[in-house]
Amino acid sequence: MLANELVGREVYLLRLRAAPIAAAARPGQFVMLRVAPGPEPLLARPFSVHGVDGEDLFVLYQVRGRGTALLSQAAPGDELVIWGPLGRGFELQARRPALVAGGLGIAPLGFVARKLEDKGIPFQLLSGGATREAIEGLEKRLEALLRGRLGRGPVDKLRSLVAAKTKASGSLSSSTIPFSGTCTSTTIDGSYGEKGMVTLSLQNSFSLPAAYRPDAVLACGPLPMLKAVAGMCAEKKVPCQVSLEAPMACGVGACLGCVLPAAAGGYVRVCQEGPVMDAAALDWERIEA
Repeated sequence: MLANELVGREVYLLRLRAAPIAAAARPGQFVMLRVAPGPEPLLARPFSVHGVDGEDLFVLYQVRGRGTALLSQAAPGDELVIWGPLGRGFELQARRPALVAGGLGIAPLGFVARKLEDKGIPFQLLSGGATREAIEGLEKRLEALLRGRLGRGPVDKLRSLVAAKTKASGSLSSSTIPFSGTCTSTTIDGSYGEKGMVTLSLQNSFSLPAAYRPDAVLACGPLPMLKAVAGMCAEKKVPCQVSLEAPMACGVGACLGCVLPAAAGGYVRVCQEGPVMDAAALDWERIEA
């Protein structure tokens, strides 16, 4: 381990030297991680890949229990048990994707944003949380991961900028998009960005001019948020990929501890058929969100 930095309230950024995993990882995949080879904690924990830098792998995590509490105490030079990358990642074929992050859901979307930036694909990051403290540090961490900077402001401001550029050029096209990456923040208490849930930003994004309206949504966050986002995308007929979180012991499909109901009947394993899935492939009515 190279670093274990506190970047938010009980949120840490782990930097690991793991060359084979870093070389193979795709945005949306995860790794299984144990603090030590001893008996405690017995089971590894799944963590999204937040980013890659050469031979190094970034993991963004929050202290939630015994395992992550022990992980937060790890120091540079400590050896951790890790395997991966595992699971299915995001398909990055959209021209104007919206990345919808609820709280720590920004963890896998950081890797997505970097890949989109590398490809020159404009994207909107819609980031939401309960309070300023919950998301401001995460957004700053994402900006550090990117080569450029995120344009900031509510969707109404982006709409005005698009309209102004359209008026100046006389046409509405991809060249009128003001930023390669934009960030709109919402908090439930209104302490940072706009007041409301992140789904408010998504609804506003769907009302943008066609040349700037999202043509796909990539989302990660709590299940209630993902369910709401999936419903909105289905109504607008916009493709939606969701990154799912579920308890798992093995990460390779053997323990069946991470199953969720599928729209076609039966179940899917988050660690194998996911963690990234087409939202339409899940039976949201049978998912307790």
